[in-house]
Amino acid sequence: MDKREITKQMLLDPLDWITLVPFLAGVTIGFGAWAVSLKSGFAVAAGIILVLVSAGIYLNRLLFGWNENYERLVNEWREAVENKRDEDLDRLYKDLRNDGDPRTEVLLKDLRTLTKALMSEQSESLSINALDIVSDVDKLFQRSVDYLKESLELWHTADSMERESIKNQLLKQRESLIVEVEKSLDNLGNVLGSMKKAAINSQDGRQLAELREELSARLKIAEEVENKIKSMRRNSIPTDEEKKYLQYAE
Repeated sequence: MDKREITKQMLLDPLDWITLVPFLAGVTIGFGAWAVSLKSGFAVAAGIILVLVSAGIYLNRLLFGWNENYERLVNEWREAVENKRDEDLDRLYKDLRNDGDPRTEVLLKDLRTLTKALMSEQSESLSINALDIVSDVDKLFQRSVDYLKESLELWHTADSMERESIKNQLLKQRESLIVEVEKSLDNLGNVLGSMKKAAINSQDGRQLAELREELSARLKIAEEVENKIKSMRRNSIPTDEEKKYLQYAE
């Protein structure tokens, strides 16, 4: 969900029966008068007035409820995102507890705690102005979760391998992923502190801009690391062993 989708939803929200009934009544009167060739100025005026009343109600509800509706939609989006993934994350946490490395389940637990704290920021200034920051936080969180999932898959694959060289290479790739998740966790901790500080000094929009730039830079670094890891997968395993690795990976 981005600003464009939220704006679209906000434009549609006032279009309920309160707004539409006068509009439909005005249009009905106007078309009815036209259909029976009624030349009464009263009917035409009544139709126009009802349409204008409908437009006035819409604009009034749209303009005076803009900030409140924006905050409500952002909060609803946050709740929907959290509820949708909680079940999958619970299952992942149980699986990570069995991978022989206590770091992974701790990382997932801390990621969830920090991200939930960031997503639940209720300051009005942050709710209105920091949607891009929240979106980047969500992207960074999801990328970290994907890394943990992949680290689990690599651990299962390495555990099934007999050839020591392949096993060590897979575990090395797994360690790279875990290190990246640790960096992302530290970064999210810094973001939470910065958002709290920005909430206190809410009139200083510069802090939010700097925070967004920091997150964007972090996401760019994460993409570069991901490309590097993909390259390692393609090039690090000897050709004569690749089929065996793929067999176990599948």
